[in-house]
Amino acid sequence: MRRREFIIKTAMAGAFLAMPKFNSKMFANKQSWNNPLRFPPVLNSGQSLVLDYANVEIWPGTTTNVLTLNGSYPGPTVKLKRGDTFSVEFKNQLSEESTIHWHGLLVPELMDGQPKDAIPPGGSYVYSFPVIQRSGTFFYHSHAHHLTAKQVYLGHAGFIIIEDEDDYGLPKGEFDIPLLIQDRHSVYQPNITYAPTNMDIMRGYLGDIPLINGTPDAYLDVSKTLYRFRIVNGSNARIYNLGFSDNSDFWIIGTDGGLKDEAVKVNSVFISPGERLEILMDFSGYTVGDSVFFESKAFNGTATQGEQMNLLKINITGNQSSGAAVPQNLPAIDYYDINAKTGSRTFTLSQGMMSQNGIHRINGLSYQLNRIDEEIPFGKLEEWTFVNNTMNYHPMHVHGVLFQVFSRNGNTNLHPKDKGWKDTVLVNPNETVKVLVKFTDYPGIYLLHCHNLEHEDNGMMLNIKINLPTDVNTDDKISNIFNLEQNYPNPFNPETKIKFTIPENGNVKLTVYNSLGEHVKTLINGYLIKGNHEIFFDGSGLAAGIYLYRLETNKGTLTKKMQLMK
Repeated sequence: MRRREFIIKTAMAGAFLAMPKFNSKMFANKQSWNNPLRFPPVLNSGQSLVLDYANVEIWPGTTTNVLTLNGSYPGPTVKLKRGDTFSVEFKNQLSEESTIHWHGLLVPELMDGQPKDAIPPGGSYVYSFPVIQRSGTFFYHSHAHHLTAKQVYLGHAGFIIIEDEDDYGLPKGEFDIPLLIQDRHSVYQPNITYAPTNMDIMRGYLGDIPLINGTPDAYLDVSKTLYRFRIVNGSNARIYNLGFSDNSDFWIIGTDGGLKDEAVKVNSVFISPGERLEILMDFSGYTVGDSVFFESKAFNGTATQGEQMNLLKINITGNQSSGAAVPQNLPAIDYYDINAKTGSRTFTLSQGMMSQNGIHRINGLSYQLNRIDEEIPFGKLEEWTFVNNTMNYHPMHVHGVLFQVFSRNGNTNLHPKDKGWKDTVLVNPNETVKVLVKFTDYPGIYLLHCHNLEHEDNGMMLNIKINLPTDVNTDDKISNIFNLEQNYPNPFNPETKIKFTIPENGNVKLTVYNSLGEHVKTLINGYLIKGNHEIFFDGSGLAAGIYLYRLETNKGTLTKKMQLMK
């Protein structure tokens, strides 16, 4: 290490170690734990989501001005099923731009809610996309340029739950509990104030009081039976070491991308901003009248990270049964073979001096809205290496894909929370993490960034462009000649109609390719008379994914996409 680098890193490390920690125990003594856990209303497809400030009762007896969606804090819960087409009109009533990012959902580029596609003040936008992935717990939140941290902190977030027809015998209904964990500053109570200092921008905006589903001092009454908890870390920067105050065991059954392939027993698990976990907890061994805290256990963290925090008081009050059991079998996961990788990329995470607002960078780059930083081939398996050269935690999130963690500091023996489908992975200080990534759903421009929201807004984000191997001609003049219908992104199974117009008699070829540009089927290769035509394409026996259909005539060639879903 060069001498100047060593001096800078030593000074930063000293600054982190010298920062005072919140006295969470002192604050906990003031907590009453007498507020029932709240649950947001459910939003149905076809409704609107209106973003605006409103006065909401968070602490009893007073109101707090927060960002709400349809007047709800947190925002309404979106419940979906695979195969649905979800549609919602987002109305931005703020005096600044905003978006909705559907965190963890695999959606087309223009539905992803990125900073480049911001909705202006007073504007609206219809988000509409097919639900193509299996069940799981996700969430939505703002992704406005330089405003993400502020808007999320002030309330712009909510649950997304994709449900499956096969529930694997898991708890449901009142025994299936979503928990959105966010920390806030008690010093501003009853206000929620976003006022980060330069040091907060360096480390992340950390509070000392947890809100669960927007509820302070929250309690939940449960019966002596098995419960499912769907957990979202919606905090700007805080990492939690989740567990129960009596060190009871529980089972991890799901990660960011949905259910794991097995239930794994643990007594604690870390979760960083942007990550989700699904766990099972069996309260049958308790006695009615008992209480236990769902907590964040103390750990040896940097700065104000690592303090013990009580999150939710759980009171055992009844004997009702959920009728569920810890499953012996969960859906299989097809794990990638490292030997099948076609390329590698390294993303080095770095941080500037506090005098520069601690500018956060990836590969030496600070985010620019219209710059493409990485071009990535569609359908190819790659190994991505995240190298954290800082004293900070960086939960790295990738849009448009679910990936698999491969190793931490070279160790492939991973904690259960790292196994399964992921879209966010925590990279600890001075740690190297490798993940296996393959984009198989949508091409286009997506994002790679740190989900510490202060880091993200401060530059730790890149634009990544996912390229199809076969050129897709979107020339409007040619499109108008053929009237070739675009049935994408509406998925089909197993067949679809391809409609087009031939302006004059002549030879025509209509060919289908897979996303790698490999020939699948020739539908037409011969003479057609002018006029309207429609051809059935039968996808039976083909794998799910994106396919390309190419129409060739003497007037030109046009290629468009379609999506087969199984």
